Amino acid sequence: MTRHNEGCDILYNTSLRKQKPKVKLTVSSDIKKLHKKETWKWNKSSSTRPSVELASATASGSGIIGMIDTFDRPADANAEVTYARAGTYAEAFENKPGKRIPKAGVYAEAGLGRASAEFSVFRVEAKGPNASASAEATAARLGAGAMAQAEIGSASASAGPIDVKVGLGVDTGGYIGLGGVEVKFLGTGFSIGRKTSISFLNSELSFSL
Repeated sequence: MTRHNEGCDILYNTSLRKQKPKVKLTVSSDIKKLHKKETWKWNKSSSTRPSVELASATASGSGIIGMIDTFDRPADANAEVTYARAGTYAEAFENKPGKRIPKAGVYAEAGLGRASAEFSVFRVEAKGPNASASAEATAARLGAGAMAQAEIGSASASAGPIDVKVGLGVDTGGYIGLGGVEVKFLGTGFSIGRKTSISFLNSELSFSL
C-alpha cells in the first residue's frame, strides 16, 4: 500500500489487479514538493522517445486501436530534473509494446521536471515548464499531424481510449486524415473523428477509437 503525505490531494485511485501481486494506480497532486531537488531522481534508463506523442494529442499510445500497442506494456516509472532531446523514429509490425502499429515522426522537446508511470494501457504523467514540437504519421489514426507546445505545467492520465489532462499551456497545431480532424490554437480547440475531444487552455478530455 502506498502512503501519501498529509496535504497531498488524490485525484484518482483504482485497483488494476486484485489478485496477487496486487497492482494499484493512484494519481495525486503535491505541487509544493515539485521545486525540491530531492523530489526528482535521475533515471539513466529513460527512453529517448517522447513519452507523449503529438504533444498529448493521443496519436499512438491511446485509443481502442492503440491498445494493440500497449496491452502488454510492462510496468515502468521514471523522473527527470531537466531534459532536452530530439530525434526521429519509424516503427511497424514488430511484436513488441509500442511497435506494432505503423508510425513515423520527428520530435524535439525540453523541459524542467517530469515524472511518469505506465503499466499496460494505463499511464500517468506530470510535467513542469516545457516546450516541444513534433510531427507524426500513424496508422492508428489514418493520417498525419503536427503540434507545437509550450506549457507552464500539466498532469495527465490515460486508460485505454480515455485521456484526461489538466494543465496551463498553449498547444498550436492540427491533424487531418481519414481518422478525422483536430485543431488547436493556443491550447484551445476540438477534434472530431477517431478521436473526439474538447480542450481549453491545455486542459483536455478525449476519447479515442
